[in-house]
Amino acid sequence: MKKIGVLLSAVLLLSLYTTAYASDLTKAVQGVWTAKVADAPYGYQDYQVTIKQVEGKCVADITGSQLNVKNQELKEVDGKLTTTVYAGENVQVVIWKEKKEVKGTADTSMGKLPIEFTRKQESKQ
Repeated sequence: MKKIGVLLSAVLLLSLYTTAYASDLTKAVQGVWTAKVADAPYGYQDYQVTIKQVEGKCVADITGSQLNVKNQELKEVDGKLTTTVYAGENVQVVIWKEKKEVKGTADTSMGKLPIEFTRKQESKQ
């Protein structure tokens, strides 16, 4: 269960790393997202991911009921953001932009699990 959470965190962190290079992909993923890994075990399905730049690097903060990761570095490889996180096992997270959507996968011992990203709307007060 922790593996899926770590994988999701890695994907989000990967998005942050790409933003540091100001590529179209990094510009597209920078911000606050909700991420859902529907096929993950209970407790590892829902996350809030914040992708940002810190000291010139793209990083992600990932928060969920079973996972809390800060400043996970994301790297851009072949037009996709990648990172590896540890959640009981190493989980590779990959994030990419497809048309107007941001998508991802978490590669775990359970297989590649799809990650659905939804940009959070800023509240106007």
